[in-house]
Amino acid sequence: MQSEQYNNIGMSPSVSVKVKPDVIKWLRESSGWTISEIGSYIEVPEETILSWEKGASYPTFNEICKMAKAFKRPSAAFFLPKPAEEPSLPQDFRRLRGASGGFSKKTMEVFRRARNLQSTGKELLENLNYDVQPDITKARLSDSPEKVAAAERDRLGVTTAEQIACKDKYKAFGMWRNLLESEGIMIFQFSMELEELRGFTIIDSAPYVIVVNSSDDIGARIFTLLHEYGHIILREPALCTPEEPTKDKHGAEVEAWCNRFSAAFLLPPDEIKADFEKTGLKQYSRTASRFKVSKYALLTRLVSLKLISDKQYMDETTRLKMKDKDQAESTGGIGETAAGRARREMGEGFVALVIENSQKGLITYSDALDYLDVKTKGLEELMK
Repeated sequence: MQSEQYNNIGMSPSVSVKVKPDVIKWLRESSGWTISEIGSYIEVPEETILSWEKGASYPTFNEICKMAKAFKRPSAAFFLPKPAEEPSLPQDFRRLRGASGGFSKKTMEVFRRARNLQSTGKELLENLNYDVQPDITKARLSDSPEKVAAAERDRLGVTTAEQIACKDKYKAFGMWRNLLESEGIMIFQFSMELEELRGFTIIDSAPYVIVVNSSDDIGARIFTLLHEYGHIILREPALCTPEEPTKDKHGAEVEAWCNRFSAAFLLPPDEIKADFEKTGLKQYSRTASRFKVSKYALLTRLVSLKLISDKQYMDETTRLKMKDKDQAESTGGIGETAAGRARREMGEGFVALVIENSQKGLITYSDALDYLDVKTKGLEELMK
């Protein structure tokens, strides 16, 4: 079958193919692979990879196909005349300037996928003559995150009763996600290395995008979602890592603002004070469950509202970490259909956009399958 593929394009799998060395290097590096890793994967010496990247020798078409599979790129990308200009990553405030080391292959793939979905989403919106540029509140770093959060909840029409009525944190995440999608923001959930990223935003062009790490605990994902919304409100994009502080003063101020915004949005002061008066610190987990947030988020909010002391905060968070280490919860799993995965990863808004374009004949059926990463059965289920 494979030899048939080569014959169809008039190329022998064992013949060296002249490709640009800088293109090979760009494809490897932008996919998060080291020379050692790709050499091991396609079973050639590291010296050979280096030779290709210097233009001293060339890979066979068979080797190009293997690299394309590893990098999750089309084989045609290796025949570009020069490296393609790809949009830069969002500013990473939580990585030390000059720090060595890049992101993992898994995370780099998510960056590319998010960019591609953003581009696709723009085309789908334009096909339907929908606004591409969302009308999102804009705030400055000097504005109070508490006041901005309160104003946003009021503007969006969110009530505490609706929040508390959610069956569980997964339902709450869905509610917040749908709410922000209705504002014109595309929200995706993909699995990334948790030690690298909790989430990130893309706002250098419209439509704006938020990506949340689906490997994270669901309570943490809720906080991240609103934290990233804070970045959009400030028009300050970033890659948000778990617990790695930044030495960049501006970056630290932005992260602190977004954390305070997220906490204030999810946990309005009056309601939290009233609820905490009933439960106290010994039963604060009831308040966290009631408002569908993590215990860590609630403790952070309690100390910011001066309802508990710094010592109480440190003691309780230390106890929590020793008890359960806040391990991630799985979202997709055994029994999840392709349609269910599409909804979970890409959101109801994006799915609906693809289906509307397909039903109106603005994209092909094949395009719809490709955009949603499903087969015919999955698309039929999504169209019901």
